[in-house]
Amino acid sequence: MFSNRLAFLILIPVLLLQSCSEIPVAPRISIREQLEVDTMKASGLVSEFRKQAVFESNPSVEKYLQSVALQIISAEEELRGEKVPAKIHVDQKKDWKVTFAFPGVMISVPRSFLGKVNFENELAALISYELALIRNRELARALEKDSSRPLTGDRGVFRFSSEAIITSIESGTRMMYAAGYDPRGMVSLIDKHPGFFVDESSPGAAKDKERFVRQAQKTKNEFMPSLQPIVRSNDFLQMKKELKGSS
Repeated sequence: MFSNRLAFLILIPVLLLQSCSEIPVAPRISIREQLEVDTMKASGLVSEFRKQAVFESNPSVEKYLQSVALQIISAEEELRGEKVPAKIHVDQKKDWKVTFAFPGVMISVPRSFLGKVNFENELAALISYELALIRNRELARALEKDSSRPLTGDRGVFRFSSEAIITSIESGTRMMYAAGYDPRGMVSLIDKHPGFFVDESSPGAAKDKERFVRQAQKTKNEFMPSLQPIVRSNDFLQMKKELKGSS
């Protein structure tokens, strides 16, 4: 009797393990496949953005911005092959003085920044950061939590957490370095244009900015200096000339 009970007790965990092993496990999808899902989720937000934004049409500058984005994603296997259309939006109002990036991937850069930026590695840093936000699914996660959040404003869906920003600064710095851009551009971008990363009117803005600069410096220091890093290309200088002529 005792041996029968012992055998039964031993058999129970074996049966439990077998039953657990028979439960089907959903296959893990790749980042590229997830990007397709995220693109569908964000389609309504993209439509709303196109309705609200005022765009400045400048095909040659848009083509240049797209070429920078394509150079960056060419070094990122999970994003490689995306077309990345680039837009320029008018940003006279405070809420529009940010870059908008959507899964798919579409990027829109504020007109005033293009007029102010003097180094191509700072522009590449901004685009790399936005691509990292998309790759890291920050916008998609925000929409999953609350799809009713507005496009802009204090509750805007593009207001990311400090942790999300730090992770994307790190990823973006790695991406721009792999694409041949001087990673010091991320440090100077945050230092000169903190509005892309913090709400400058908030009490903790200065402290957050310091944290983000330190993260960019820390990531930059992981790399050997490039022999010929891209700081200002002829295409960048031509873009600046085009903008000056159209203003």
